[in-house]
Amino acid sequence: MLYRQLGCTGLQVSELSFGAARGAKENPTQFIHTVRACIDAGINFIDTAADYDGGGSECVLGEALAGHDEVIVETKYRPYDSWPPEAIYNGSPEALIASAEQSLRRLRRDRLDILLGHGLRTQESYDRFMSDGCYDAMVRLREQGKVRFIGISELSEGDGTHEILKRAVPSGAFDVVMLTVNILLQTATESVLPLCQEHGVGTVVMMPLNQASKQSGLVSVPAALECVRHHVAEGSLPEKMPYTDPNLFDFLQPHSVPDASLRYVLAQNVSTCCVGMRTTERLAENLTVLDPPYLDPQRLATIKELFGGIQCQVR
Repeated sequence: MLYRQLGCTGLQVSELSFGAARGAKENPTQFIHTVRACIDAGINFIDTAADYDGGGSECVLGEALAGHDEVIVETKYRPYDSWPPEAIYNGSPEALIASAEQSLRRLRRDRLDILLGHGLRTQESYDRFMSDGCYDAMVRLREQGKVRFIGISELSEGDGTHEILKRAVPSGAFDVVMLTVNILLQTATESVLPLCQEHGVGTVVMMPLNQASKQSGLVSVPAALECVRHHVAEGSLPEKMPYTDPNLFDFLQPHSVPDASLRYVLAQNVSTCCVGMRTTERLAENLTVLDPPYLDPQRLATIKELFGGIQCQVR
């Protein structure tokens, strides 16, 4: 396992990190087994959130991480009433503090390594988060020693060009940001990532496989082609060759689509690539991508030529 600097936090984080959004409630035994296998493989960064599996993700992680205080855990508080881009903002400093305290209890920890405002999605709600006491509450938690570092995550499905992060990163308000970078949404590579490098902000990449599902996402050739069809339907890709070619992704061979997708992210100037892994078999497959320089210049250039113009995320 190779490690990278997490901005100016002083933390060294594993290139691959574990995304704990799914699996804890469905199969806690398998989840714990996979988490511990990740740790044995050198993964030292885990992302979760108070809302994942209704708090179940944090609860099961608390059990899985017993005796592993060295593992860096990032969790999040969502100041909205639901997940979609049109969700209503309902954040408050009281709710944020209560959420952080609950996360501490569920994770069985004395402090949270990283606390993020979860899924900031509009300029208006970002401004409210920064002015209504929520941001100040995060700072107080950091000053009290209950949180080491603070940040925000975006909702790239509602902000594909990262307008919020382009404001937030230069402000100096945050230690870490969580953002989407993948083959089908490259906009951050020439905007947010250089800003993060300039201002010493750590970058945790989410959705390296896009909105991963068996039906549409960067998990297989059929699913990736379906996602391309969605982009064509949305007008973000033209309805012509090569986008209508069933062999569109052949240039990635011998890498599989998910393998190449993780390699693409790791070839960027990011701190860590966070990916969900439900089984130890999936973990073993993901570990094979840790092979600098990850992807050759020709494949990287082709990826940019084909998909670099996409400015929105689709499922």
